[in-house]
Amino acid sequence: MIELNTAQQGLAGKTFRTSVDTLSVLRSAFDHYDARRILDIGCGDGTLAHALHECGYSLAGIDPAAAAIDRARERLLAAEFRCALAEALPADLGQFDAAYFVNSLHHVRSDQMQAALLNAISVVGTNGIVLVIEPLAQGSFFRAMRPVEDETRIRAQATQAIEGLISAERLVLHDLRRWNRENLFTGLDDFIAYLARVLPERAEVARRNEAALVRAWRDNIRSIDGMAALIQPMICWTLSAPQEPRR
Repeated sequence: MIELNTAQQGLAGKTFRTSVDTLSVLRSAFDHYDARRILDIGCGDGTLAHALHECGYSLAGIDPAAAAIDRARERLLAAEFRCALAEALPADLGQFDAAYFVNSLHHVRSDQMQAALLNAISVVGTNGIVLVIEPLAQGSFFRAMRPVEDETRIRAQATQAIEGLISAERLVLHDLRRWNRENLFTGLDDFIAYLARVLPERAEVARRNEAALVRAWRDNIRSIDGMAALIQPMICWTLSAPQEPRR
């Protein structure tokens, strides 16, 4: 997987290859805030947790899917993975320097998204940070996956949940970063398998909506070295708890 960065000032619409990717965005923030003990909220099969562990961080993860947690435990024996909801974190989870949601906040029930964010803040305390990385409802990747699942509404709800807590001064925004992620696939079956890794039921939806999916795939891919490329715009909020006023 390659990721791209879209310039934010003066270069709108121009996309170019850079070293920006999800892992580097997380590492940059963790190193800036001297965060070593990290909680992955919505860890899935532990792929990202494993990559961060290889970079020297101490990881723990939670996910509501028991099968995903089993795979994460097999992938990374050095981390603690637990089956839990983001809006109902285990009371004995402990404290962390940082926590992150990567493509996971929009999978939380919309009426529980703010609770999930505040739970993340509670386990990092007043000195920790929470990073939320979300895909936007834009780009060729999003258009290609719409016949399988149209996430326009839930992605907007995730953004609203974050912005609502910032506006209410229950979260402090330290940084907002945008980039374009470029995903490469060998073909449509590979794309469907990628979508089904997150939600297995998507494979059946893809089968039922095959004609529309084939059209969306054909209309949105571009070829790079024999691979099919799809672009997904991403956004990352770096958040913390409000600092207590000095007395």
